[in-house]
Amino acid sequence: MPPNILHISTHDSGRWFGCYGLKTVHTPHIDRLASEGLLLEQAFAVSPICSPSRGAAMTGLYPQRNGLLGLTHQGFSLNGNVQHAAQLLQEQGYQSVLFSFQHETVMERWRRLGFEEYLSPETGERQYPFMFQSAPKVARTFETFLKERKDSRPFYAQVGFNETHTPFWFGGAVPDREKGTHLPDYLVGDQDMQTHLAGLQGALKLADEGVGVLLEALNRYHLAETTLVVFTTDHGIECQRDKWTLYDPGMEIACILRGPGIPSGSRHSGLFSNVDFLPTLMDLAELPCPEQLDGQSHAPHFRNPETASLSDPIFGIYFNGACRCVRTQTHKLIWNLGPEPYVSDPPMLLSGDGPKHARPIWELYELQQDPNEFHNRAGDPELAEVETLLRTQLHAWLSRVQDPCCLT
Repeated sequence: MPPNILHISTHDSGRWFGCYGLKTVHTPHIDRLASEGLLLEQAFAVSPICSPSRGAAMTGLYPQRNGLLGLTHQGFSLNGNVQHAAQLLQEQGYQSVLFSFQHETVMERWRRLGFEEYLSPETGERQYPFMFQSAPKVARTFETFLKERKDSRPFYAQVGFNETHTPFWFGGAVPDREKGTHLPDYLVGDQDMQTHLAGLQGALKLADEGVGVLLEALNRYHLAETTLVVFTTDHGIECQRDKWTLYDPGMEIACILRGPGIPSGSRHSGLFSNVDFLPTLMDLAELPCPEQLDGQSHAPHFRNPETASLSDPIFGIYFNGACRCVRTQTHKLIWNLGPEPYVSDPPMLLSGDGPKHARPIWELYELQQDPNEFHNRAGDPELAEVETLLRTQLHAWLSRVQDPCCLT
């Protein structure tokens, strides 16, 4: 019998978890999940904003091909013939249930994604963010679902926490400074920034409590051994030079898997694009996957790390910001199709204030020597061969997915 699938996602969290090396956060349940399963060290989103990233993950198609180039509440939507993971799994005999948050369509059209039920619905008459329930409360709804469940089919439960989207305090979260605050090199650590990051850590703590409730529910109803648990984030944190950008802090995501066939306590260091999420999920569940997807399954390597992993490069798009990128293990090339929005140099203030300048058309970074992507090497004769190769790969991808920039 195929495994149950529990897909947990948080909002705007990047890789801000203890299992990814942060010493200042309280995420014991997520860290334990990683210790019991597989942690992807270099997972990246296709886009640094919510809907395009989630849409790519749940359809196996790049935003240019699935139609979800921008946010659903700004008028973007999946093309009519595109199938979501919930629909595919329902067709394979799964009970498909949505818990709380999703960003692949407007809220009232959740059935279009292929879900049979929508539990813990938000209260529509309340304003954002109060309309959302806290992670522990959403997780307790899943616990009740398991307790009362009579369906004999395997389930696909998609649990979306609104944490850690701003404002951080919406679900009763309180700032967490107990172990200090983690400050990336690209940010200025003044009082405003420290307050912001403490709020983020408080929301993370609340999200982790929700994950703990979910995992305990699986244990209580003797489903842990037969359930594939997948924990993901949609893109980087929201601060400055992260979300809304194609720099690594905007594209990096957490991805942790635990379940049948997944080696316990394992880590994967290869590049993983979340457009590969759907075919990998279907493969892990030993289910057929549609043809003509952009994503590829990493399941053989996840089951047996001795097998060869998929090679790079991976690609990214921020449609609203008019930029595209290609990334390998060693280099990243960003193509800015226009000079706006004007940007400041790092390290950056929370407000984004500071001297502004136009974006260069091309940005090239040596990631081994310059992991913060501070030193643009585009046009450097020493990297001419690398830049030419990356431009060729990027343009080939844009043509293949019929990117709008190639059609005008």
